[in-house]
Amino acid sequence: MTGIRNSNKLAAVACGLTLMAGLGPLPLAADDLILEGSERLSGSVRAISENGAVLLETPLSPAPVSLKGEGVRKVVFSARAGKPGAATCGVVLTNGDVVPGDIESIDDKTLTMGSSITGRVVIPRDLVHSLQFGADQPQVIYAGPDGLEGWSREQATAEHWSFNDGEFRVRGTGRISRDFEVPQQFIVRFKLAWDRNPSLKVYFAAAPGAGDLPPDRYYLLFNVAGIEIKRESSTGKRYTTITKLDRTPKHYPGKHLTIEIRVDRAGQVLQLYLNDEAEVPAKDPAAKAPPGGGISFESIEEGSEVQISKLEVLDWNLKSELRRTEKRGDATKDALVGIKSERFSGSFLEAKKGPEGMLYVFQSTFQDDPIEVPEAEISTIFLVGKPSPAADAGKNPFILQLRSGGSLQVSSCSFTADRVEATHPLLGRLTLQRDGVAAFVRVSAKSKDAKVP
Repeated sequence: MTGIRNSNKLAAVACGLTLMAGLGPLPLAADDLILEGSERLSGSVRAISENGAVLLETPLSPAPVSLKGEGVRKVVFSARAGKPGAATCGVVLTNGDVVPGDIESIDDKTLTMGSSITGRVVIPRDLVHSLQFGADQPQVIYAGPDGLEGWSREQATAEHWSFNDGEFRVRGTGRISRDFEVPQQFIVRFKLAWDRNPSLKVYFAAAPGAGDLPPDRYYLLFNVAGIEIKRESSTGKRYTTITKLDRTPKHYPGKHLTIEIRVDRAGQVLQLYLNDEAEVPAKDPAAKAPPGGGISFESIEEGSEVQISKLEVLDWNLKSELRRTEKRGDATKDALVGIKSERFSGSFLEAKKGPEGMLYVFQSTFQDDPIEVPEAEISTIFLVGKPSPAADAGKNPFILQLRSGGSLQVSSCSFTADRVEATHPLLGRLTLQRDGVAAFVRVSAKSKDAKVP
């Protein structure tokens, strides 16, 4: 793949816009572009052509900027008002792609599903690898910021905090906190923007200290030294470094960064995402994970200004994700796995509407009569499908990441204001709702092929 090193014009545009982006706050609903190399841009993507070229509109330029497709590695789209509905099932194709939606019917030839993103789709059954139920997005506990009400601030620095148009802003030092009821597994996600070198602590899973004892909590520190996540304990060693990364503010010339922290307190594992790219999971070495649900943002740098937007606290259904890693067993037979890990092998006959929802009819190898299993009792159904050829980045150079947890490899795609027209290697021509597409990714020929189930 050709990078932007050989495109002086694109490099100049990217550099100029990046420098300009540092002069003021970023638009709240900006799309984020990740270019080859370390450059990043923000704006509103007006169109993407079939070869991946991007037309970007930004208030920093009087006219839309055209970026060559080979220079744009990823586009992360801002969430819009038209949020797609939750999907009850992820249909995994034989090439590894996942189409989220609701099953309408299955027979020996085809699978029919409805989706708020793709519309009604009819898929040949032999192109289906498995059905993964419980494929909906994590439940939202909090989405904002939606104002200062409900948040507590330290009295001495309360006036340093302000709220405007979905964004917290802090000038200089100050802390803002709020308690949430969060489950054992949860996600904290937010976007930071800054005007000069920030020094910010983000506390999570926090519980107040008891008397003279320090609190139990995690915290992330972001400053000129990089990013560090620490465990603070009320007993034993007070501070323990869990992970440390050389990701300083200079790594983000656009002066903004999206941070996501996935917390599995049952397994005491933390997973950090920076601009939607996963870092290595880290283990909490303490005997027990902190039990609290408090979240705080603390600016500890005088003279700086930090903006916090797109803040979400989510119930992370890790059990559902673990189900989707279930092994199929004998590949020559269909298999049904229940939500309590019950397993049947044999032949899947059909899916049909029952009086209280969808029923899945399965003929077990060890039973004379077929069984009818309600959808709510099923984790995964594996089907004997037609083998798919290995993924080829040259033939399918783009990936569309969907907001309901799915993804599609496509050979070409074009974006308009509200539609995406794409060509899929198995399903042919597709029309998708643009609001249902979370990101557009260009696959490098040097990267690993997409995994085939």
